[in-house]
Amino acid sequence: MSNKRIGPMPEDHVEALAVRSNGKCEAGCGKAATQIHHRRFTGRGGRHNLANLLHLCGSGNHTGCHGVAHKGRAPAGWAISRHDLRDEAQIPFVDLGGRTRWLDDLGGKHARPQMTRKE
Repeated sequence: MSNKRIGPMPEDHVEALAVRSNGKCEAGCGKAATQIHHRRFTGRGGRHNLANLLHLCGSGNHTGCHGVAHKGRAPAGWAISRHDLRDEAQIPFVDLGGRTRWLDDLGGKHARPQMTRKE
């Protein structure tokens, strides 16, 4: 996967998503994950960092949970506004089962926000 704005998706990120999702849609629908979704769209300044990525089912931006993520009523955290200046790791997403999860840039998914150390 490549993007003119930010370049190709790092292969280690693709592998980390497959491990984090165990091959299943991270939205919680139970289907196989087939697409990588940027929660902060690349056209809104999103990058390929793992906290910004979800492994979803669907085809393109039109079907399955990936299609839902690109529609106006996506669940919380599936589509991050360009006006939200927080880091993606600070913005949880809510899956279809109502579970709130925080993602980190190491490939983790957590039930609570992770403490970050200020250097």
